[in-house]
Amino acid sequence: VQAVDVKSLQARLLELGIPLEHPVGPMAYEKKRGKPKTFSPDDVVKEFFASADKNGDGMASRSEWNAARPTWKWLFDHMDKDKNGQLDRAEYKAWQTYKKEHPDWHKSLRDSLKQGGVKQPNFIVILTDDQGWGTTSVVYDPKVPDSKSDFHRTPNIERLAAAGMRFTQGYSAHPNCSPSRAALLTGRSPAALHFTDICGRNTGGLYVGNRLLPPQHINALPEEEQTIPELLKSTHPEYIAAHFGKWHLKGDGPEAHGFDAGDGSTGNAEGGKKNNLPNDPKRCYSITERAIDWMKKQSAVEKPFYLQVSHYATHLPLQARPETLLRFEAAPSGTRHDNVPFAAMIADMDESIGQLLDALAASGVADNTYVIFTADNGTFPIESPGNINGPLRGSKATIWEAGVRVPFIVTGPGIESNSVSRQPAIGYDILPTICELAGIETWPEAVEGGSLIPALYQKSDIRRSRDALHFHWPHYQHGKKSKPASTIITGDYKLHYWWETGDIQLFDLSKDLAETTDLAKSHPEKAASLKKELFSYLEDIDAQLPAVNDDYDPATDPARLKGANRK
Repeated sequence: VQAVDVKSLQARLLELGIPLEHPVGPMAYEKKRGKPKTFSPDDVVKEFFASADKNGDGMASRSEWNAARPTWKWLFDHMDKDKNGQLDRAEYKAWQTYKKEHPDWHKSLRDSLKQGGVKQPNFIVILTDDQGWGTTSVVYDPKVPDSKSDFHRTPNIERLAAAGMRFTQGYSAHPNCSPSRAALLTGRSPAALHFTDICGRNTGGLYVGNRLLPPQHINALPEEEQTIPELLKSTHPEYIAAHFGKWHLKGDGPEAHGFDAGDGSTGNAEGGKKNNLPNDPKRCYSITERAIDWMKKQSAVEKPFYLQVSHYATHLPLQARPETLLRFEAAPSGTRHDNVPFAAMIADMDESIGQLLDALAASGVADNTYVIFTADNGTFPIESPGNINGPLRGSKATIWEAGVRVPFIVTGPGIESNSVSRQPAIGYDILPTICELAGIETWPEAVEGGSLIPALYQKSDIRRSRDALHFHWPHYQHGKKSKPASTIITGDYKLHYWWETGDIQLFDLSKDLAETTDLAKSHPEKAASLKKELFSYLEDIDAQLPAVNDDYDPATDPARLKGANRK
């Protein structure tokens, strides 16, 4: 466990005007580790200037303030009463006093600043489907050359990486589609939501006749769960939101969950329709066109927005334009990757992403817009000399690294270009990150994610309600040789627990990214500790577990029967 500076945490909270008993965020994290002290406003002022006054002149310039408080740049002009471009201690203390005397300071100040032209940031989330970590031409980890494909070409995803920060250890919240999408929008893990398999899949050979009986999960995004657009609007009603592309969460579609526009309650089918071809494979161009048109309208009337573009690519079936296929058929094959239809499909999707980025650049709001690019899970098994997911083990529908480690890039104001973070990031971190960037101080206590801001601005460690990351897959996917399992990742170590046998496996991801060397026997204390922590987490969130099938017959096991439901 990494030591936490209590004083710095409390000073930060006091500066933001957040009570010390605030139910979420860093203080809740710290209170688990000891009773906090209290600090006077003078202590807060002293603490701030000790960290922010880099040149030692007793003042904080605008650039020093922006560096120290990147998400609160808009406050500088309000505090700088003499308008000399510097904050002195008296001005900063006056600000602390103002907050103490005005409990609703945040809302009233935001309202007054908005009238003066201060604008809320915009957010664009680009979510791809079944896109593994190693499927692009981006070197996600400079220490791992094979994190870049040697055949696929994605210049616009490269463009995103060059403009912002890529997370070498970025994860989807789940190895399958619907659960990870629900987690992104709610900030909660699929295990806590009881949403551990895709909508509508509850029967057949994946549920009946196996050694274990998978739990019956929910089949729609719950109405009571607050989503990113709903939270944005609850604090800043001026926000408007849209979702274009694959929804796959049922629940009456995006419009029932805070979105003002979208394509409705879509699923996998739309992306695979034959009439998408030849000019709109996986509908990547048409959903982008609708997103661009919508964004232009909001930019023209200066409405802050949340826009989610959820691609159908790279989910099966493979689709690409004829001219893109011809281009890759003529290209030299890679040593590890050589699948032409897959390469062509991802290239078309990448081109549509470039169209969106071009439109953003021309919109006049790019300098106030954050773009988050990630995927819902890893890629399916596909014929190629090496794993299409990169130098990782497994595929989607497994909780090996290839099932959950995915591209994860963030760009936006103040984020250093072409920067790399080695801190783990996960899909359910997106909600608290957007909330904090929008100046929202509270979110539902059940949220498990942590704001990525400390990593994005290279200030400190990401803090979540729990230190470890957990993945819970109590299901079968026979075609992918996947069985019920749960994992925990903390530090360099990852532990797998297999529900059929009770076996455990332990890997050191810093040395063994492909998860080939089991350390459970050589590190029994570490394995036992992580297993205990994993089970404690599953109990805390009331996770649904697979049950023993008392009627199990090996002769009728769906995994062994040809023609059974083995998807």
